[in-house]
Amino acid sequence: MKVLLISPALTAVERYGSDLGKVGPSTEPLGLAYLASAVRNAGHEVVILDCEPLKYSSSDVIKFMKDAAFDVAGISFMTPMYLNAVQLIKKIRKAFPKVIIVVGGAHVTIMPDVTLKENPAIDYAVIGEGEVSFVGLLRTLGRGEDVGAVKGISFRKEGKVVFTPPQEFVKDIDSLDLPARDLLPMEKYCPAPTYYKRLPAYIILSSRGCPYRCTYCSKISGRLYRHHSVGRVMEEVGLLIDKYGAREIIFRDDTFTVDKSFVRQLCAEIIRRKINKKVEWTCMTRVNLVDKSLLQLMRKAGCWGIHFGVESGSQRLLDLIEKDITIEQVKKVFRWTREVGIETKAFFMLGLPTETYEDSIRTIEFAKELDPDWVQFTITIPYPGTKLYDIAKANGTLKSLNWEDYQTWAGWSDKDLVYVPEGRSGKELKYLQKKAMRSFYLRPKVAFRLIFKLRSFGMIKKFFLGGWALVKSAFRRN
Repeated sequence: MKVLLISPALTAVERYGSDLGKVGPSTEPLGLAYLASAVRNAGHEVVILDCEPLKYSSSDVIKFMKDAAFDVAGISFMTPMYLNAVQLIKKIRKAFPKVIIVVGGAHVTIMPDVTLKENPAIDYAVIGEGEVSFVGLLRTLGRGEDVGAVKGISFRKEGKVVFTPPQEFVKDIDSLDLPARDLLPMEKYCPAPTYYKRLPAYIILSSRGCPYRCTYCSKISGRLYRHHSVGRVMEEVGLLIDKYGAREIIFRDDTFTVDKSFVRQLCAEIIRRKINKKVEWTCMTRVNLVDKSLLQLMRKAGCWGIHFGVESGSQRLLDLIEKDITIEQVKKVFRWTREVGIETKAFFMLGLPTETYEDSIRTIEFAKELDPDWVQFTITIPYPGTKLYDIAKANGTLKSLNWEDYQTWAGWSDKDLVYVPEGRSGKELKYLQKKAMRSFYLRPKVAFRLIFKLRSFGMIKKFFLGGWALVKSAFRRN
């Protein structure tokens, strides 16, 4: 079968607003790339269209499909992409009545029944990790057999949405082939400014799943944590260096240091092969999953930055969202990370459930006390599939169930907020978000720190564009 895999366009301006959107990130859709590898290895012809970096509109997709007849169109999307994905699906169905339309991704996994009921143009939904289920569906369709035997899918039968038994998570993720980056426009990807110092910078997923229980996370890959072998990760790192000229690697695992032993072995191998002389790297993790000796080894292996989810300066709120960390842990780990020479970025959330104005101010002041190299303040959005969404929906504080309203990213666009805690207002939260960014970044010590980091024209350009966008957004009136 001939398969087209599509990541619908969601422009950075749509997601981040008119100012920050100009420096918004564009990174490889590794989920589709992994899926494409599985499809290709099963003997099918496969093409990926990543519409945003290619600047493809839905009309461009239709033209592309006319020029090369496809049997199956697979569309993967998250909740913020829902509106654009639905518009594309309708156009594909109208232009190609016989094409089989299959959807997957985060939104579909969480709400497959609603997705199918709202969109009669869709034929099948793949739920969860798609490598096994999607390939199984293609094989069954090709043979004309009963799709009900395929695990992990949903479809209509006699006018009703039905589900097959769930597909188990892939426990040995080394059994999956390398993602098909050769089908992606690799030269067009550029991460957010705080994720890299040198380009090209590409992402790697060294693991799947996260065992923690944060109420704002939907756990699409499950709580079963699985990591690649060190050798498999090194194979992918080598490919990115040798074939694509990578100068930096971004480990985009939900929580990179869940298994400290694995990270230590990986760092040791990076040092042994002298990969740290060729590339540097960053990662994301939790403050309760590092110690000073691990941080020292990571720095020696080329880690220059770590992104930590801090979320709030209030211990009460941290406990409420089941973050399972303490304020004292945060302070200690940020101090350690700074001491070993690794830059830090802290993620904070404003507008958590029951959060008061005073709590918000406490979070802003805590960010300045921590004084990370970079900070990000987002306004809380309860996404489907999270405990936070269920709570907000139950207590009536969820302002919208229209998926197009979820297109915005964390409060930075001009759209109204989909969630506001009881007793607060969207206007107040947006004001506090801008106040937080201004009060953190427009300090002389931060300005001097950023100037000291300038080492090349590329860095000067990155900081200028990012800083200008930040200042404009922080001072823009709602």
